[in-house]
Amino acid sequence: MPKSSAKCPIRPGDPCSLCQPGADGPHNCGLVYLVMDDPDLREAWNQNRQELRRKRQQDGAAAS
Repeated sequence: MPKSSAKCPIRPGDPCSLCQPGADGPHNCGLVYLVMDDPDLREAWNQNRQELRRKRQQDGAAAS
């Protein structure tokens, strides 16, 4: 199985693991398409991404 150097937009911070058959990166991944095409899933994904960003900022500020 080929390796991808792209980051997975669904799992922030993780590399694209090519988990969908036939995908060679996020640009043609069925999971990414489904999440980005569905307004409710996209909103849930966006909220999760914002929470992760806030947590990382808080952890960084606490370490300083």
